[in-house]
Amino acid sequence: MNRVYFILVLICATVLEISSQSSHKLLLNGDDHYTVENFESAEEYYRKAREKERSLKSDYNLGNTTYKQERFEEAAEYFQSAVNLAQNDADRSRAYYNLGNSLFENQQLKEAASAFKDAIKLDPQNSEARYNLAVTRQALRMMQQQQEQQNQEEQQNQENNNQQENKQEQNDQQNNNQEEQQQEQQNQEEQQQNAQPDSLNRNNPSSFDSTRLEKQELDSTDARKLLEIIQNEELKVQEKMRKFNSNRKRPVKDW
Repeated sequence: MNRVYFILVLICATVLEISSQSSHKLLLNGDDHYTVENFESAEEYYRKAREKERSLKSDYNLGNTTYKQERFEEAAEYFQSAVNLAQNDADRSRAYYNLGNSLFENQQLKEAASAFKDAIKLDPQNSEARYNLAVTRQALRMMQQQQEQQNQEEQQNQENNNQQENKQEQNDQQNNNQEEQQQEQQNQEEQQQNAQPDSLNRNNPSSFDSTRLEKQELDSTDARKLLEIIQNEELKVQEKMRKFNSNRKRPVKDW
């Protein structure tokens, strides 16, 4: 029984050793392809090695191959994993440095600056990290200046647009006022034209005139009164003649 147990332990140890050697060999094959810049094949070997045994070197080298293929976001993920797997400050500083490069290429400048700072803290002698940090800060200042300039241009464009809109509103208001004045003038002319025939009618006897009609009615009334006066006078004359005739001596009749 003890012999069987010993054999099983030996087999397990052998399998683990073969697995470890196999992962190491895959990493070496990947290095060979990486050296001749066959990055796709190198990535394939590194991935197989990582499947067998995840290690600092497998993640770090995968970060390098994906970076060389300009897959910067994916490279940043592998370098961040390498940071977590690193066992000493030197390895962690190198991982932070490559993480900063990947973030920089991915236009994540603030994050890249932070990574370079971490690399310098872990290894103050990391001159490359210092240089890249200075470049990143310069890029951030340029980006900020461009953003401020863009904001100023947008503000200036907005002010110009507002001025044009205000000018257009003033022109529209002026045009409206002119149209209202023209309309008012036209209305006045129409009123004058409508009033002109009344004046002409008063000067034209053949036209209908209400004031003339009223005058005619007044003349008729006066005529009736005059007629009544005449008739009364005639009656008075007749009465006087009648009385005169009655009082007048009649001549003697001659037979």
